[in-house]
Amino acid sequence: MKLDYEFLTRISKDAVLYTSRKTTNILDGGYNSVYIGKSLEFLDLKDYALGDDITSIDWKASSRNDSILVRRYIAEKKHSVLVIADTGIKMDADTPKGSYKANIALMSLGVIGYLLGRQGSDVALAYDGKEGMVTTPFKAGGVYVEELIHTYGNSVFAEHRSDLDKLIMNELQLFSMRRMIVFVITDIAGLRSVKYDTLSRMTERNDVYFICIDDAFATGGRVYDRIGESYIDRFIAGSHALKRAEKKERSRIMNRFKADALKNRVVLETVANEDSVVDTVLNLFERGRSGIFG
Repeated sequence: MKLDYEFLTRISKDAVLYTSRKTTNILDGGYNSVYIGKSLEFLDLKDYALGDDITSIDWKASSRNDSILVRRYIAEKKHSVLVIADTGIKMDADTPKGSYKANIALMSLGVIGYLLGRQGSDVALAYDGKEGMVTTPFKAGGVYVEELIHTYGNSVFAEHRSDLDKLIMNELQLFSMRRMIVFVITDIAGLRSVKYDTLSRMTERNDVYFICIDDAFATGGRVYDRIGESYIDRFIAGSHALKRAEKKERSRIMNRFKADALKNRVVLETVANEDSVVDTVLNLFERGRSGIFG
């Protein structure tokens, strides 16, 4: 997919729109990905254990509790943000609002990268490309985010159908010792492929957010099947029974995923319009801070 300067500029401008909101830091609040270490930000007190730094002992609190207590602090480490982006010919299609799915996917990556990069986070990208699974290094900076957008744009239409569940499990194994904030950019078919056990593994150490790009319906008008490379028969596309069945199946997939997401503290947002990408990303963080999962 060819990206022009105007499109990249639009992404970067959209990403800074959040400054007009009340939210000053979208990473405020509690995260599983926070490290424990030594800094100026106090976290809590805990019982002394062999190997703890004796200079961190709080003697006043220890005398009041008749046990040795150690002060813990939040380490001054950058957040590691991993964006797992779905690929395949299915991304070369429209949403119910008439927006281009690939554009929404690229804008989602860009907004996440620019927003969190401005707040000091390192960002990496993982996707299933023509030559297999690819994972970029964790780095920061606007120039690097632009590189990620180009990288993803060049592989978003991989000829094969990507295996999102397998890609996620590969990344979890690759970064098994790293705590991360993980974004997954996919569609309804991608949600259907992600297993419950995969979500459970993802949230053992990480904060997890899913962005689902909505798909146009196969019924109701002149519809082109991008995978089948042909227009859907007018009689079939106009079938009311087929439309009801399609809505029912989509609802089943979404309800199943939302139920699994709720149990595993995963946040899900659906987007169907390019102009809604920034709001979608901000809503994910606001819901995560508020503990509104599923």
